[in-house]
Amino acid sequence: MSETLSTYQVPEHHVMQFTGNVQHALQKMPGLLMQHVTRGAYVGEKAQVVNFIGPVFFQKRTTKYSDTEVTEPEHTQRWIYGDEFDTAMLVDRLDTLKMIYEPTNMYVEAFRVGAARKQDDIIMEAFFAVAKAGKHGNTNVSFPAADTIANGGTRMSVAKLRAARKRLKLNHVDLRMTRPLIAVTAHQIDDLLGEVAVGSSDYNAVKPLVDGEVNAFMGFTFVPYEDQDAVTKGIPTNVGGTVRYCPVWVPEGMHYGSWQELVITINNRADKNNIKQIHGTFTAGATRREEGRVLMLECVE
Repeated sequence: MSETLSTYQVPEHHVMQFTGNVQHALQKMPGLLMQHVTRGAYVGEKAQVVNFIGPVFFQKRTTKYSDTEVTEPEHTQRWIYGDEFDTAMLVDRLDTLKMIYEPTNMYVEAFRVGAARKQDDIIMEAFFAVAKAGKHGNTNVSFPAADTIANGGTRMSVAKLRAARKRLKLNHVDLRMTRPLIAVTAHQIDDLLGEVAVGSSDYNAVKPLVDGEVNAFMGFTFVPYEDQDAVTKGIPTNVGGTVRYCPVWVPEGMHYGSWQELVITINNRADKNNIKQIHGTFTAGATRREEGRVLMLECVE
């Protein structure tokens, strides 16, 4: 009797090899946002603490033998919560299943793309969401209104980029040490192209962004980020289809935490005539790490 999808038993080492191939591919080509945030690995509790210390200020000594003035910097705790994410795909070809361990197998790239997209979704959702702070993580920290560059009824412009850069400096972000990033769609790139003069050096700097490349302009690293399902996914990048919330940030301002890397299993689906199913799951979360290092730049679309 010949083997079928239902009778074929996928060797465990093939499953492990497939998982390793997906993880390796994900490390080589992660999500667009994932490579521009700080990261950490967590175990145990559902929420883990992200600690940082506020600025330290030196005081002028006024008398020779005066008492020491102790500076007490702000100790802030940010909590990050991990959620579980799953996906499943059915395999309907025995020859494909037998070669599942091959690095070039089409399912490797499918799982990589899906995981990378979800990583970006997790980060995007956290840009302007309520952050958790306090000793026990029960203090809600809303996104500060002062860090919003209002749309003013206008599209993306050089003036808005100047305003964002100014706000970062007012927030004491040292732009000599780090380059701010901004996630934009094709609409914002087109608006910039329409504003700068054709043939100018500014135009030549903006034009490569059209090709979907991460590029620099006015001291910002632009991250082309398209998500047509932003509204249905609950990602706060679009309001009523008219205003886009473009996140502006420095890597130290956002944090991505992983409780469990991608784990893959392959087994039979009894409810689908025992056809083989590839199931993947991982646990992760994200949060703003420090206020003032993430801005909201509103643009009319």
